[in-house]
Amino acid sequence: MKKLNISFKNQGFTLVELLITMIVMAVLLSVAAPNFGEAMLNSRQTVKTNELMGALKLARSEAIKRSTRTAVCARGENGQCGTDWSTGFIVFIDDGATRGVVDSDETVLRMADGIDGGSWILNKARLVNTSEAPLQRPFIRFGPRGTSHWRGTGYFAICDTRGNESAKAINISLSGDPRRARNESGTLINSFGNEVNCDE
Repeated sequence: MKKLNISFKNQGFTLVELLITMIVMAVLLSVAAPNFGEAMLNSRQTVKTNELMGALKLARSEAIKRSTRTAVCARGENGQCGTDWSTGFIVFIDDGATRGVVDSDETVLRMADGIDGGSWILNKARLVNTSEAPLQRPFIRFGPRGTSHWRGTGYFAICDTRGNESAKAINISLSGDPRRARNESGTLINSFGNEVNCDE
């Protein structure tokens, strides 16, 4: 009876091949990681800008359609209005006794989660059309004609750690219509005609 002589050759990688593979992977990751991080920041910012724009348009259209008053406020605790827009926002029918507050008999139309990952939302608005300094406002309220109580206009800025150059903004016109801020030669212009500033 003959014995079969079977030899198994080493089919693994050599140490040199493994090192070359690891070096190539490290180079590829060092090139791809910053671009991926930038894409993630842009995506997060775009999603939140679209969400806020949708909330503002919903509130305005519902105020006109229902011939009532609606509001969008910064989201606080327990489904109530707060002061920090970065924690989210609430769209609700605001025809109760207290302006800018979700009263027990008022209907919430939409509730949005906050923005995270080193991003934030701020706003500035004048309540009268004068030289009054624009201030951070906890809510915006729309009336039956679609105008807002920001009589002197205002804007929302969606910012992150990259600063003004990467910011997005929504301007509220005198008629109450929310519009994306225009970009002039790489500078985002707010409703007051100035550069959008994420440090305000």
